Amino acid sequence: MNIKDLYYFQRLISTQSYTQTAADFHVSQPTISQAIKRLERHFQVTLFFRQAKTKALVLTPSGQQLLLAANDIINNWQHVNESISHLRQHTLRFGIEPSVSEHYLPALTKPIIEQDLLSSVHTVEMGANQLVKQVLAGQLDLAISGNLDQTLDERLAVTPLRPFKFRILANVAHPLAKAEHPTFAEALKSPFVLLNATYLNKLVFRQLAEQLSIEPQVLFESDSSTLIKGLVKENLALGFISDITTPNDGEDDGLVEIPFDDVQVPSVHINLIRRAHQFPIGLVKQVIDIIEKHLRLTMPNKNLNHKLDHNHTCAPIKIPNLSRMIGWAFLLGRIFG
Repeated sequence: MNIKDLYYFQRLISTQSYTQTAADFHVSQPTISQAIKRLERHFQVTLFFRQAKTKALVLTPSGQQLLLAANDIINNWQHVNESISHLRQHTLRFGIEPSVSEHYLPALTKPIIEQDLLSSVHTVEMGANQLVKQVLAGQLDLAISGNLDQTLDERLAVTPLRPFKFRILANVAHPLAKAEHPTFAEALKSPFVLLNATYLNKLVFRQLAEQLSIEPQVLFESDSSTLIKGLVKENLALGFISDITTPNDGEDDGLVEIPFDDVQVPSVHINLIRRAHQFPIGLVKQVIDIIEKHLRLTMPNKNLNHKLDHNHTCAPIKIPNLSRMIGWAFLLGRIFG
């Protein structure tokens, strides 16, 4: 038995047709039938039966279990082929979120050049959600992205590099900047300007407003932190910013960052992500080492006025489901052993 049998089984259940499945793989119909028989003989079970009236193929419990495993095995087999191909070509597909790229990519580029890896690392920018999807799909080998910790997929290996810190941004003349105990609820009485959905700021802002059951007034959204700060500087609205999107640029006189503690801020980190079943060797390992060393060293210098500061702790690294990995190893051993 070989992995093609799983491909045939997966497609057969999808198409519900031996004829169509055979045509899709450019083989004869008996080839598909023989593959199913091999699987049933190997596991000593019936995988499905044909319903009398509709002629539909109905999976047995054993068939359902095998289909779930087959989906995982096929996806990861494709990822393995792609990863080995890139190892052979000495290339790495690297994704980075725009807000992180703008402030940290220069610090990463220098050691990459020094180690003569620049021509081997192909970098793309995209939003956090898209980065996760492309890593899971095997279209990216590594990515740096800001993520809500509770939303990360167990199929990812995640290394938290540093936490986000969120604050309200205000003109020094705004009443909130003069409040003795400013709160997020009080801030929501004023209009806000926000970074758009490319950034996590908007998602976190909405979650905090939902905690208070208050519909916020959002005057404007942009992908430019400079524009957001300019509008706040004119005292037209408040901003909601993180230390990732407000680097030290020496142009923030007249602005103040306001912390708050009346709502529970979700845990958010800049993370290095890769597929959990991808072993960090060769070029991948070299780039991971560079990222972990240099991104953790490039903590942004704060130039905005802080009314007070809070300690932040890193969330534990998420690891893939252990029972799933053991089941995987067992099934692969039975098929290829």
